[in-house]
Amino acid sequence: MADKIKEKNQYHLLKSKYPGVGDPDTTREEFLTTIHNDTVGALAHHHHLLLYNSLITNEHPYQLKQKFIRKLK
Repeated sequence: MADKIKEKNQYHLLKSKYPGVGDPDTTREEFLTTIHNDTVGALAHHHHLLLYNSLITNEHPYQLKQKFIRKLK
């Protein structure tokens, strides 16, 4: 019984720490929008990911960063 309570407490802690994962009432569209925003935000704000993508797309990193920021919903 104590394990269930411990798991429940850990679950609630993680839910409060990471609100983007949603809850049972989250729709598919809301979840996909959250994942899209997290991905684009990470690409825009992590320097090495930005440099990697700018090398692939042959664009300046700052221009690519502006594109990513405009893509956020």
